[in-house]
Amino acid sequence: MPSPEHEILATQIFGVPLDTLMQDNTGLLPQPVRECISFIRYNGLTTEGLFRRSPPSTALRAAKDMYNRGHNVDLSLSGVHVAAVLLKLFFRELPSPVFGSTSYETILALPSVQREADSEPDSEVTEVARQMDTVRARYVEEVVLPSLTFEYRQLLCFTCALLTVIARNKEINRMSAYNLAVVWAPNLARSANPVVDVAMCSAGPHSSTVGSVIQIFIQFFDSVFGAEIEMILGKERKAMSADLATEMLNVVDSMNRTANLAHVNQTSVFDYLQEAETSPVPPALPTRHGVPPPVPPKVPPRVPARHVAESVAPPPVVPPKDEVVSGVDVAAAAPEDIVAAALSANAADVVASEDASEAAVPPVSVLESPKEEVTKPEEPKEPKEPEEEEQKSEEPVVEKDVAEDKNAEEDAAGEIFKEASSELASSEAGPVDTLADDLAET
Repeated sequence: MPSPEHEILATQIFGVPLDTLMQDNTGLLPQPVRECISFIRYNGLTTEGLFRRSPPSTALRAAKDMYNRGHNVDLSLSGVHVAAVLLKLFFRELPSPVFGSTSYETILALPSVQREADSEPDSEVTEVARQMDTVRARYVEEVVLPSLTFEYRQLLCFTCALLTVIARNKEINRMSAYNLAVVWAPNLARSANPVVDVAMCSAGPHSSTVGSVIQIFIQFFDSVFGAEIEMILGKERKAMSADLATEMLNVVDSMNRTANLAHVNQTSVFDYLQEAETSPVPPALPTRHGVPPPVPPKVPPRVPARHVAESVAPPPVVPPKDEVVSGVDVAAAAPEDIVAAALSANAADVVASEDASEAAVPPVSVLESPKEEVTKPEEPKEPKEPEEEEQKSEEPVVEKDVAEDKNAEEDAAGEIFKEASSELASSEAGPVDTLADDLAET
């Protein structure tokens, strides 16, 4: 059983010579290159500071180790900046750089226009600069690019196609062709003299450096990589395509689909390009290796429990075989008759249980549920008038006063009668007796 170290070396991608990774002549780009290109295309074209910001080192190291161990990497979990730095890291860790010390002499011969700082731009200067840009692009196409190997030219063609599309969104992502050239030059230029390497990383129309070459790659992509594009797409498809950079990115998507479906069996890049012509480009934005994400299943709307209890009826009870249901032989009868008999029997049991429950429970005026008590709301009491209450409280007092006055009058009358009787008794007899008798009668 091989040790983990030998397993890592067998699946190593970063730091391996490019001709070793592409020696099968299938035309497929290395896995991290094609997957990062597709992921950035669909998720990072409008990301500000793309290829310039550094991601977390732990996430970058984890993604690199997974690629080196032969595992699939879900770039959607890592982010756009991890994919961008992984792509640069692949170029930087190549044993043989894209532009080494042997390429510096060719690049230093790149024509340039020396313009004074005090001179003001006019129409003549602008026209000369435009013509010089065309001359510089032709020099890169005919001299600089052919000095590289086939693998490096193909790798640069697909990578610069992505950089060209990113530069079209410079108003949003702040990454123009010049900014991209300055960021990418240190990953492509390397020699034994670090000081010279730093000097070769500058860019601009008036310099002859690696940065200027990369800037020309981006600005004049269709013309500089014309031979490589025609070899990959074919002459007819190249002539019919209006956007060659986007067409090359579509080829990268075809590579990812072909590799993911395990259809690569020592086939060339032209074989699966013919398949890509007949199959449409995936319209959805892929989140992993250029493959569209699966469509989530539709979730039915949530129904409250009370509505479910009211709308959903319990399933009918089907008795087992060799039984008789409501006079129907289960073994001999049809299934429809058995179900109908079971339903009728269930209905009869339900009616009987309802009658028994009604007889056992005494009738009540207000039905009360076991969970919620229904109470009759109390009617608001009308406030009593204060005058009526005072009158009712004063009535027994008046009756008491009248009774006391009546007793006092009777006592006064009795005293008057006694006084009058005593006065008459002391007066003469005769009429007095008659008067006393009359008073007594009264």
